[in-house]
Amino acid sequence: MGAPYEDLLALASRCVLGSRGRDAPAATPMVFWWDGSGLWTTTSSERLETAGLDTDPVCAAYVSPLGVGQEGVIVRGRVRIYRPGDPVGLVLHTPTISAAMTALAVRNAGRLLGQARDAARIPPRLPRPRVVLRLAVEGQRTVDPPDLDAGVAPALPTDVPAQVRRALAGHRRVVLVYADEAGVQATPAVWGAGYTLTVPASLTPPAGARAVAAVDVDPGVRPAHAVGLAIAGTISADGRLQPERATSWHGFSTETVEISPAPPGGVALPD
Repeated sequence: MGAPYEDLLALASRCVLGSRGRDAPAATPMVFWWDGSGLWTTTSSERLETAGLDTDPVCAAYVSPLGVGQEGVIVRGRVRIYRPGDPVGLVLHTPTISAAMTALAVRNAGRLLGQARDAARIPPRLPRPRVVLRLAVEGQRTVDPPDLDAGVAPALPTDVPAQVRRALAGHRRVVLVYADEAGVQATPAVWGAGYTLTVPASLTPPAGARAVAAVDVDPGVRPAHAVGLAIAGTISADGRLQPERATSWHGFSTETVEISPAPPGGVALPD
């Protein structure tokens, strides 16, 4: 095997993609396949619009370690988008795209089978076109996720659906995405009561930075059972995330709501 980051990228299949978003940073959990120099994934055009990659292709992604006590990997680079409206790109790169999507499908065969089983649960609506993304990695670093302390998880906003709050109650490991002078950053973090944030020392977001923290539970083989939450807001002077908006997903349903900043303290309890 190669360098430590290459070992993880070759074995892992999920990441959180961080981008500038349309009006605030976006954190998007995705499955991926590593080709040795870039990450391949596919998503709906709707999520692509939210990520804001059409206007700013520079992004970062965080890949969690596969075991306790191991390091995660942060990669940075530019995304190339392949879509039905790009016939030249599709003609020139179709063999490569097909090979990458085949490898992605093989790596996530269980998920595809589960999606077929859950097809009846997909809401009846016009399908949004899917696009293929390749993140060409221009830089990478390994990072130690922060240790869990004796604290508690923040009390999740009551505007978020109860089933999502129940599924995520007590989960403290999140991925934080923010923008600073160096660009978009994606880092592992631990959040606590009042949305306090513990991050690696070299990746501390500046006060006033726009940021989003994402947490999800994904069984891997049943998309209808996946649950997640991304809370966007501003970093306060004391290092807390001041929440302003929450996007939650449960299976194939997604909802975004405006929220009021939560008071300090609070324990995450199921409804």
